[in-house]
Amino acid sequence: MPEWAMVSDGRVHRNGLVDYSMGLGAIFLAPILETIFIFVPILELCRYCKVKPIWTILGFALFFELLHTQRGFWGHLILFPTMISMTVLYLSMREKSFLHALLFTGAVHEFYNFTVVMASPMTYDKFFY
Repeated sequence: MPEWAMVSDGRVHRNGLVDYSMGLGAIFLAPILETIFIFVPILELCRYCKVKPIWTILGFALFFELLHTQRGFWGHLILFPTMISMTVLYLSMREKSFLHALLFTGAVHEFYNFTVVMASPMTYDKFFY
């Protein structure tokens, strides 16, 4: 929503501001790599150390959200609940099996990135011009 407000009132000019040419990588490659190399090691370590689920969920969601530095303050506030839901998904599927946790979280993460990229006005050339 904040990006739509900035673009629609003319404060944002596309030249050099954001490069969304890696949109397909953000949709297909990044979620798989982030799930395997960020979600799995940290959440498995928390599970091994028997950290309470509430602290694991809130702490990891905050950590993972802060890794996405391309977002503004409002973007972090709006999208933080989705990080909580993906962390809860991983932990709940992990009770069934590691493979379930990996596949379900990876699939939801890909769908999530798809909606974020497609909902951004910066994705579309000359949408408001």
